[in-house]
Amino acid sequence: MDDSETAGLRKLVGQHNKIVYEAVKAGTVAQLSPENQVIARAIQEHMHLKHVHNALEFADLREGEPYKIMVEGNPVSPMAHVTSHAAVKGQIEADPLVRAAFEKMVATGTSAHHAEHVLCAMFMELFWDETQAVDAGGDPEKAKSTYYRKIKKLTRDSAFRKKTTRKFRADHFVFE
Repeated sequence: MDDSETAGLRKLVGQHNKIVYEAVKAGTVAQLSPENQVIARAIQEHMHLKHVHNALEFADLREGEPYKIMVEGNPVSPMAHVTSHAAVKGQIEADPLVRAAFEKMVATGTSAHHAEHVLCAMFMELFWDETQAVDAGGDPEKAKSTYYRKIKKLTRDSAFRKKTTRKFRADHFVFE
């Protein structure tokens, strides 16, 4: 994909995010499709964070340019964070194994939002590993099986669950 195609896609995604954000602000989330309602819930949970708010409020003005902030010298995207939450929310709704892991974390004292952070990190690792496998001409199914093995382990192994939840922050210090 060339730069102009990427810019065009970013612009469309920004417009879509702005539409969902406007529905959140107007209180009309129920009128959105089920998929967009999942995105809206992720947006609602993060609107209090200034960088998420700015990324959404000014999405149309950026015209496809990514909104990134620098954290410890690295570019970070508030919208990537919100999007990963939406992806995990969708998995929790659709995938019984992911739902079981989420429910187990919450039942054993992890906040729902922190549990989503743990699952987001695992999902992003899956995405990265699948991409690397495809780029190397390998089998992305290995990454998927590793991901589901970890998801099952979250449900069954309290030591693994505790160690994994400690690895990821529950707060949003980067976006405040």
